[in-house]
Amino acid sequence: MEAVNAGSNTIRVNGEEVKGWMAAMTMDYRVDNPAVLKKGRAGDRIMATVYDGDLTLHKVQVMPSGAKGSKKK
Repeated sequence: MEAVNAGSNTIRVNGEEVKGWMAAMTMDYRVDNPAVLKKGRAGDRIMATVYDGDLTLHKVQVMPSGAKGSKKK
């Protein structure tokens, strides 16, 4: 996550490429559960479910800093 905006119920995500579906890009997404806005902060890695044509992130999980694939700062 690059930013959390509780006022608009969104997070800014610097997303990786998903082959055959979406190029890598930074974008603001709504979240299905506003509670995640209190758990996450800029710099955290997340995992979420996305559906084609839906710009909402579902089942967002903030990944522990030691999780596989997480980057140290």
